[in-house]
Amino acid sequence: MGLIHAPLTLANPRDASVRSMQVQALVDTGALHLCLAPHVATQLGLEEFDTREVRIADSITRAVPYAGPVAV
Repeated sequence: MGLIHAPLTLANPRDASVRSMQVQALVDTGALHLCLAPHVATQLGLEEFDTREVRIADSITRAVPYAGPVAV
């Protein structure tokens, strides 16, 4: 099987002055949320408005910042 990557264009729909950006995303068909690296969220100017618990692939649960919105 193998890893599948896809090019995505991300943008901040609340702030048109922030340039959109191209990223290479790892595709996870079982994911419920989009997970962004902190530097990508910062470059897009996304606003953190909550903290949520997520379970990552190795079954560890972590509290992570929840930010957005982001247009894909």
